[in-house]
Amino acid sequence: MNQIIKTLSDAATIRIRRAGRPALGLILLLLLLLPLSPTVNSARLEEAPDTVSLRTNTDLQDDLKIYEDKGGLLTIEDMVNPNMDVLFVPYPASGLGGSIRSSTYWVKLNLYNTSSKARDLLLELGKPQLSRVNLYQLDDERHFLRLTRAGSSLPFNERAIDHRNFIFNLSFPAGSGQRLYFQIQTGTDLQLPMKLWETRSFLERELRENLMFGIYYGIMLVMAVYNSFLYITNRDRTYLYYVLFLVSFAVMQAAWDGYAYQFLWPGHSIWEQKSVPVSMVLACLFGCLFSHSFLPVSRLWPRMGRIVPVFTAGLIVTLPLMAFMAPGACIKLAACLASASMLLCAIRTAAAGLPVRSVWFYTLAWIVLSGSSLLILLAAYQLIPLNVLSLNSMRFGLGAGTLLLSLALAERFNRIRQKKRLEEKQGALLKNLHDTTKKLTSTYDVDKLLQYTLSSLSEITGCENGFILLRTDESYSLKAEIGSGPGDAMVIMELEDDSFFRSLLREKRVAVREGGAGFPGKLGQGAETCMGIPILFQDRVHALVVLYSRFTRTFIDSEREILGDFAGQVGISIENARLFSEINRMATTDGLTGVYNRTYFLKLAKRHLSQSWSLDKPLSLIMVDIDYFKSINDRCGHLAGDKVIQETARRLTELSQPRGIIGRFGGEEFMILLPGIAADRASGLAEIMRKSISSSPVPLEDSGSIRYTISLGVAEASPDTNGITMLIDQADQALYRAKKEGRNCVKEYDTMGHFA
Repeated sequence: MNQIIKTLSDAATIRIRRAGRPALGLILLLLLLLPLSPTVNSARLEEAPDTVSLRTNTDLQDDLKIYEDKGGLLTIEDMVNPNMDVLFVPYPASGLGGSIRSSTYWVKLNLYNTSSKARDLLLELGKPQLSRVNLYQLDDERHFLRLTRAGSSLPFNERAIDHRNFIFNLSFPAGSGQRLYFQIQTGTDLQLPMKLWETRSFLERELRENLMFGIYYGIMLVMAVYNSFLYITNRDRTYLYYVLFLVSFAVMQAAWDGYAYQFLWPGHSIWEQKSVPVSMVLACLFGCLFSHSFLPVSRLWPRMGRIVPVFTAGLIVTLPLMAFMAPGACIKLAACLASASMLLCAIRTAAAGLPVRSVWFYTLAWIVLSGSSLLILLAAYQLIPLNVLSLNSMRFGLGAGTLLLSLALAERFNRIRQKKRLEEKQGALLKNLHDTTKKLTSTYDVDKLLQYTLSSLSEITGCENGFILLRTDESYSLKAEIGSGPGDAMVIMELEDDSFFRSLLREKRVAVREGGAGFPGKLGQGAETCMGIPILFQDRVHALVVLYSRFTRTFIDSEREILGDFAGQVGISIENARLFSEINRMATTDGLTGVYNRTYFLKLAKRHLSQSWSLDKPLSLIMVDIDYFKSINDRCGHLAGDKVIQETARRLTELSQPRGIIGRFGGEEFMILLPGIAADRASGLAEIMRKSISSSPVPLEDSGSIRYTISLGVAEASPDTNGITMLIDQADQALYRAKKEGRNCVKEYDTMGHFA
C-alpha cells in the first residue's frame, strides 16, 4: 500500500504542475483518505469502458493500456488495486512504443466473453526479443487465476507452448471476462503486436507462414551453397564475403523471427538476447568487405580505400565488446553501425558509378535492403503502422536483395570470364601482330602482307570468307581474298554507292552486321555475319577488310576495339611497306601547293580515262584559272601571290573530295579530274568552288586580305574523246570562254561545240 501511495503521489505531483495550486488541496485530501477508503470494485467488467469483446484474428494494440514502472518495484498486488487504473494510459498514445531502455512495463487488457458459449482462445505476443513476460490472469472481481511465465531470458523449453512467439492459453466461460496484466521487462525496443486467435485459425495461419518462411530460408540456403561452390571454384574472396554476409543476415532475421531460439540455440538464453545485434554487426562487417571487394572504388578514390579498412577494423573490435554490454546498448550500437555501414556502401556505390550491369544490380540491391531496413525502423518507433508490410519488410528486402546481389555476382562472373576470353584473343592477336611484323621485315611485298593479315583475322574471328580492298591512288582495288571471296557480287570501284562501305569510310571503326541486312553488294545471300574493319594510318583509311560467315558470330565492343587496334598496327605496317614501293611518288607532287604536278596528273588522268571507257563510267575535268593573278603579284608581291595559289589549291582540294584528283597545270592554273561524275554534276561542283573562292578572301601575314575570283571550264569525256589531251583542250576552251565573258564564272563544253 505504501508503494501505491508513493506512485500516486508522483502522479499527483505531475498533475499539480499542470493544473496549478487549486488542485493541491483536493489531491492531498484524496491521498489522506486513500488508506481509509474501501476498494471500489462494484462495476462489473463488461460495463468498464476499456473492456474488449473477444474478437479474434485482429490486432489488439489499440486496446492495450500501459504503465512504465521505472524502478521495477511494483508487484501484481499493487497493480490490481483499482486506484492504480488512473496511471495506465493507452499504448498507442503513450510514446513508449519503440523505446530502447532497460525498464519494466505493466500492460493491461480487459477481455469479456459476450457469447453464450465458453471459448478457448490463444493470445499471441509476436515480439520474441522481450526478455521477460509474466502474464497474470484475473477474473471479473480481480481474483487471481493463473500466472504464465515466458521471455527470451528463460530457456525455450520452459514455454507453455512450443512456438517462436509467446503464446498464452485463455479460457472464457459464457458471459465472463478476464483482466490480463502483463509484466514485461526488455532491454530491446518495446513492441507489443498482440492478437487473439481461434485455435483453428491459428493453425491455418501457421501452415501458411511456415510454408512462406520455409521457401524464404530455403532460398537463402541455396544462394549460400551456390556461391560457396563458386568461391571454391574461383577462389575469389568476393563470393566468400557474400556468403558470410548472406548467412549473417539470415541468422539475424531468424533470430528476429524467433526461429533461431526455437531451433538453433534453445538452451542459451544469454546468447539469445544478444544474437540480433551481434549478427547485425557481422552482416555489416561482411557487407562492407563484400562491397570493398566488389566495387573497384579504391582505384578511383584512394581515400575511400583507406577508410573502409579502418571501419571494418572498428566492427571487428566491437564484436567482443558486446559481451560486456547490456542488450539495449548492443541494439543501439548495432543500429548506429548498420546506419554507418549502409551510408558507407552508398558512398562507395556513388563513387563507382554505373558503368556495367553488375553495378546496376548491386545498387538496386542496396536500395531494396536500405528501404526495408528503414520500414522496420520506422515501425519500431511507431512512425508508421506495425502491420504485415512493416513486419515483413526485412524479409522481403533481404530476399529481393539477395537475388539482386546474386545477379550482380553472376554478371560479374560472366564479365570476368569474358575478360579472360578476350585476353586469350588479345594474346592471339598480339602473336599474329608479331608474326606480321616479322613478315614485314623480310619482304616489302604489300600483297603478301595483306594476304597474311586476312588469313590471321579470319582465323581469329571465325569468319571463313573475306577480302581486302586496298586504296591505290584515289580508288580501292581487290588485293587479297580468302574462302569464296567477293566473286562477281562486288563492284569495287564505287564504294560510296554502297551503304555498308559508305558507313565504314565515314565512321572509320569496326562494323558488324548480322542476319543479312545491310551487307555489302550481294553478300547477304547465304551469309549470317559480316564484319568490316578499316585499316587506318593517321586517321586515313588505307584498306578495308571485309569478313563474312555463314554462321552467326557475336562480337562485343571490347573485341571490336582489339580488332581495331590490330588493324591500326597493320596500317602502320602497310604504310611502311608502301613507303619503299612508292618512293618515286613523292617527286610527283607540286612543291608549293602539295597537289599533283602536271606530269603525274596527266598520268593519272590517262589511267582514269581508260577505266572510264572500260567500265562505261562518266569522267569530267575542270580547268581552273585565277583571275587577274598578275595584278595580285604587282600590287601585293610574289609572296602574297604564292599565298593565293596555296589557298586556292587547298580550297579546291577540300571541295573536290572524296573523288576529285587535283593537279597544278601551270602557274595559276589547276585541273580537277572527277571519275564517275558527269558534266552536270561537275558544273555544279565548279559553281560551288567559284562561290567559295569569291566569298572568302585570303588573309595576309602582315595585315589585310586579298579578295579574288576564279574562272572555270568544264568538259566531260565522250566516246569521241581520243585521249586526255583532247579532254584537257575541251576544258581549256570552256575556260577561255569564261574569261572572255567577264571571268568569275563557269562554262561547260559539250560535244556539239556549244557552251553552257
